[in-house]
Amino acid sequence: MGELLLLLSLSEQRDGTLRISDLVKALGANQSSVSRMVARLEEAQWVVRRSALDDRRGVDVQVTEAGRLLTKTGQSTLRKALAEALDAAALDDSTASVVARLRYEPAIPMD
Repeated sequence: MGELLLLLSLSEQRDGTLRISDLVKALGANQSSVSRMVARLEEAQWVVRRSALDDRRGVDVQVTEAGRLLTKTGQSTLRKALAEALDAAALDDSTASVVARLRYEPAIPMD
């Protein structure tokens, strides 16, 4: 799941690139966990890692075309699984009101 969220974060960027430090913030994970995820994704050729152009100390991660294709498939699978989970939770009296709020309240920007 972490790798999919990482790919989604990259794919949302116009150029498909984020700094590792920005991925750490976006994923709410620690630096070493994100670095390990990036290494696994790089090995699978779904991302590439390079020194940041504006600051050689920083590391940029960019999604590849193969990574974008995987993200599209993963995103639809994730949406389906989430819809199924919400449908099941809507039937439980203890979670039905939360599900209703999630489904029908306007999205709040998290910036």
